[in-house]
Amino acid sequence: MRALLLTLAVLAGGAQAETLTVKDAGSLEAALLQARADKRIRRIELASGRYALTAPIVIDETLSGTGKEPFVLAAAPGAQPVLSGASPLPALRWEQWQHGIWRARLSGTSFQRLWMGQQMLVRARYPNLDPAASGFGGAADATSPERVARWRDPQGAVLHALHGYGWGGLQIPILGKKADGGLDYGPQLANNRVMPPSDKDRWIENVLEELDAPGEWFHDGKQGWLYFKPLAGERPPTRGFRAGTHEALVRIEGRARDVQHVQLRGLQFRDTEPTFLKATEPLLRSDWKFYRAGAVTVENARDVRIADSEFTALGGHAVVVSGRAQRVAVSGNHIHAIGGTAIAFVGRPEAVRSPLFEYHERLELAAIDRTPGPKSDAYPKDSEASDNLIHDIGQIDRQATGVQIAMAARITVDHNSIYRIPRAGINIGDGTWGGHRLTHNDVFDTVRLTGDHGSFNSWGRDRFWHPDRAEMDRRAAAHPELALLDAVEPIVMRRNRWRCDHGWDVDLDDGASNYVIEENLMLAGGLKLREGFQRVVRNNILVNGSFHPHVWFDNGGDVFESNIVMGGHQPVEIKHWGRSVNRNVFASKADLRQARGRGSDADSVAGYPGFAAPAEGDYTVTNAALASHIGFVNFPMDDFGVRPARLKAIALQPAFPVPKQLSSATPLQAAQQLHGLSLKPVETLGEQSAAGLGDKAGLIVLAVEPSSPGAAAGLQPRDVILTSGQQQINDLATLQSLLAAGHSVELTIARNQARVLLHWPRQAAASSPSKP
Repeated sequence: MRALLLTLAVLAGGAQAETLTVKDAGSLEAALLQARADKRIRRIELASGRYALTAPIVIDETLSGTGKEPFVLAAAPGAQPVLSGASPLPALRWEQWQHGIWRARLSGTSFQRLWMGQQMLVRARYPNLDPAASGFGGAADATSPERVARWRDPQGAVLHALHGYGWGGLQIPILGKKADGGLDYGPQLANNRVMPPSDKDRWIENVLEELDAPGEWFHDGKQGWLYFKPLAGERPPTRGFRAGTHEALVRIEGRARDVQHVQLRGLQFRDTEPTFLKATEPLLRSDWKFYRAGAVTVENARDVRIADSEFTALGGHAVVVSGRAQRVAVSGNHIHAIGGTAIAFVGRPEAVRSPLFEYHERLELAAIDRTPGPKSDAYPKDSEASDNLIHDIGQIDRQATGVQIAMAARITVDHNSIYRIPRAGINIGDGTWGGHRLTHNDVFDTVRLTGDHGSFNSWGRDRFWHPDRAEMDRRAAAHPELALLDAVEPIVMRRNRWRCDHGWDVDLDDGASNYVIEENLMLAGGLKLREGFQRVVRNNILVNGSFHPHVWFDNGGDVFESNIVMGGHQPVEIKHWGRSVNRNVFASKADLRQARGRGSDADSVAGYPGFAAPAEGDYTVTNAALASHIGFVNFPMDDFGVRPARLKAIALQPAFPVPKQLSSATPLQAAQQLHGLSLKPVETLGEQSAAGLGDKAGLIVLAVEPSSPGAAAGLQPRDVILTSGQQQINDLATLQSLLAAGHSVELTIARNQARVLLHWPRQAAASSPSKP
């Protein structure tokens, strides 16, 4: 089994380190066993070829190396080994069935992915997959009663959809049919904000009756048949099919104690099974549910390096660093064409003080643990994701990102290129425990399928957070220090390049606190700061973008200074301008006057920055007088994204926009009065986002007169009146007409990102949230 033995070095005590070279999966298993028994073996090298694993490789503490002699699993010099999670199927005896479909007997465990040679086939679905099409590829009638009536037994099928408000993706398993012929659904997976799935962005898979396109297949595990419609209409080959077997390829995981000093280098990881049906764990109160396994999973480990490898054709995540882990480096990898997230650093909730797990969960002040920081060490810390080329990910799980951080501390995300993904490029799910450094990343072509976030997205719904805004205002006034119980160290975002054409370049959402954002180049969507505390934004360039402050707390302590902006500020419900919004450059004098009229930017100036060479991506400010007036200092424009030559040669760059002075925002409609209510339509993306809406619809309640009919109906400031029955209410005339009839009218309103039913005149019974 041992193909080659080399002496590498002299270890402590005079022992010699050895390398084993292996050529197939069987000899790899034997080499790992030998390395456990023989501590002289510090390196196992893989020759070129496909290693179809019979089980995931486990590297535990019995394989720990040392600082001078780490345990290394690597490609042999010049070799290209592939670790595969797919296994060959036995010889298949095909017979013609119907409609050009063939079938063969195949019993055993069901699987989600099938290959014929090197080509991955499509599991039967509706609508059919169009590889050339962009977008989600769904259809409104994917689960229509007429279509469902054609299905004999849809048990095991899955509904894939976008969130009804477009915030992310979700999957819903189908358990079968109900007595009335409708579908019996299981729980929503992946998304932690349970709401109805999109009416049109949805598709169904794993239904035999939908097997109608060349290249589609279906496995009936109950009856033991594999169905397949050949690509060329000919009899399928007997051999050459592979089926998904494993969801994980390598687990670096300590059992009795931490595993230490392990390296994976120069390997290709591919062909794992999708894991979206296991994405049931909420990551605290973020919008995510998650499954803690990747092609490579690290836990209970220290001093681990995953480098210079390729992750592709994976059904789930690439690298997951879970629970207790420190000094884990994921660097120099090419991660592309995978079903889930590229790199995730995700701690365990037992490390969190006063944890909560869904947006509407809450703690009273007296119940909050006031001890700062973590409760245990079950979280990743002092680790990094650097110089990784990440693109075309989230192909199955739309709730995916390039780098995900949740319940972790001091994670460095540096010099990564991240693009062509359905959601945010980098996502931080909470404030626990900060200290992260995001530097020199190039993140663009993001939010391709979802909405209401940005190339960077974060939340901070930590122990202090309460979903009721009135309660949060009270807490912010009396106890602003609570926000830093979890966000104990600032998160620094410096010298990154961001571009989002479908939202904001940088989006700090509910409660995201303790950030320093400086020397970033933002190319399209600008910057959004929603409710949070102690954010300092300075010395950034917002090309063709602007500043979007949303619904701040009165004493949040935010700073926005020394920035170059090309459009006027776009505030939503800002009463107090934080600690300082001042000394910025506006492209337009009108925008500067408007900002001063709202009470900010007393020392700001207007003028053109004179960018050096924007067509080449160089937005160095050449108008020295303007820069000097606000204290702006130029920063390098040529140090974004991956640095390794082999990755840099194939990495794309964003489109560089021609700078333009944004036209002044169209004046919003003036507030109108009705029955003691001050109302205006939802008109902007900012108003939509601030209210947590799926689109620009409804009437915002700006103010309510005490003892008025509006107050008697239970309406409050910041409510959004949406509908009455099936009637959409987008203007005052519609609402006035409904109320003029003189009888009780049921109104659906948006309040604190939930739906509430109210009656006009208000009924005696208290209102309650409506069912999603």
